[in-house]
Amino acid sequence: MLERYAIFGAGQSAQAARRLARHHDLEVVLIDEAGQGDRAVFEAHDLADFDAFIFSPGFAQEHPWRVLAQASGRPCMSELAFAARYWQGKVIAVTGTNGKTTLTGLIDAALKQAGHRSVCAGNIGFPFADAVLTEANHPEAYVVLEVSSFQAELAGGLSLDALLWTNFAEDHLDRYGSMIDYFNAKARLFACLKPSGICVLGAQVADWMEAMHQEFNAYFVAQEDSALLFKIDPSSSFHRYPNSENFTLAAELWWLLGLSSAHLIEAANTFELEPHRLARVADSEGVCYWDDSKATNFHATLAALESVGPPVVWIGGGRAKGGDIEAFAREVSDYVNAAVLYGEVAPRLAAALEGLLDSVQVFSCFADAVCAAAELAKSMTDANVLLSPGFSSFDQFGSYAERGKSFTDLVLSLKNTSNAS
Repeated sequence: MLERYAIFGAGQSAQAARRLARHHDLEVVLIDEAGQGDRAVFEAHDLADFDAFIFSPGFAQEHPWRVLAQASGRPCMSELAFAARYWQGKVIAVTGTNGKTTLTGLIDAALKQAGHRSVCAGNIGFPFADAVLTEANHPEAYVVLEVSSFQAELAGGLSLDALLWTNFAEDHLDRYGSMIDYFNAKARLFACLKPSGICVLGAQVADWMEAMHQEFNAYFVAQEDSALLFKIDPSSSFHRYPNSENFTLAAELWWLLGLSSAHLIEAANTFELEPHRLARVADSEGVCYWDDSKATNFHATLAALESVGPPVVWIGGGRAKGGDIEAFAREVSDYVNAAVLYGEVAPRLAAALEGLLDSVQVFSCFADAVCAAAELAKSMTDANVLLSPGFSSFDQFGSYAERGKSFTDLVLSLKNTSNAS
């Protein structure tokens, strides 16, 4: 009997799910309220048309369509869970508030160094459903999945050979009512582990497990191996915090899998970070400029501040996603010499920093903030201008990558202007 699927949304993961469904001769209908699918409306009388429902990550638990579908008792799943039905190899999942993409890429690179078939997919930007349709889909292959909390909400159906959870801190509280709800969304992945599956947690996550009285106890807490870290080239991003913590999780997994650490070391030494992750953009007039536009939450920004070191002129701001902004401001003030703020959250953030810093400037326009930070840094000795916003980019940009490119273009323009004079 032909299975009938409703796929909600029309973005990257939804389109990939449709391609995979059609490849297997399933009947699919794309439902998108913006009118980019086959239908723009979904109501109670439509339930009978489908055997199962696939939701894009943007559909929160309280979305009326998701409420309706889940109340029907029919299977509701993410694109990841749907794709897992057709994947032949092993699955390693990586989640966490920060570091997911980097750790996913490192594990994939190290597996390849060790001679294994491997592919990255998931939240990293390549849908799992598309990976299933490639020659990478093989019984001896690995897929390393970056899994966001949004994807984990409907992960039932994933069958994991390993799970790594990097860290846990305030984020996405505009979607989740509390930190407990946010934690529980990610914790759904525990139920996806095979009985023989490996689970490696960062120390911070283990602390949360204890505080939450989480009943799942079959996990290993990643422990730093200083001798192994010493073998990493000093120029590697994994030689220093925060990526040294990502390496520690990978090393724990490597040991549990019984693989040679030489391949992991080689992968760490040759690994190149994705753009906008604490990247050194330029040095000009005694000022070093850093692009960490990927830092869209408090934990990521604080890690960047700790890594860069003083003196720091910090560029922060954007659109708030919930969380304790006042507490964040207090922590930031311990690391920075001056703050230059922009965007929707700037006035509230400036108020929170009042009395904590001598210099706090507010701009509505991002470009003005970057120019002001550059001028301020020139008055200091060996200063760092750090774009590590701590907030979403969506007030002025389409993505953190667009924001990072804008920053890089502005910095290089300032540098060229300085050289010309």
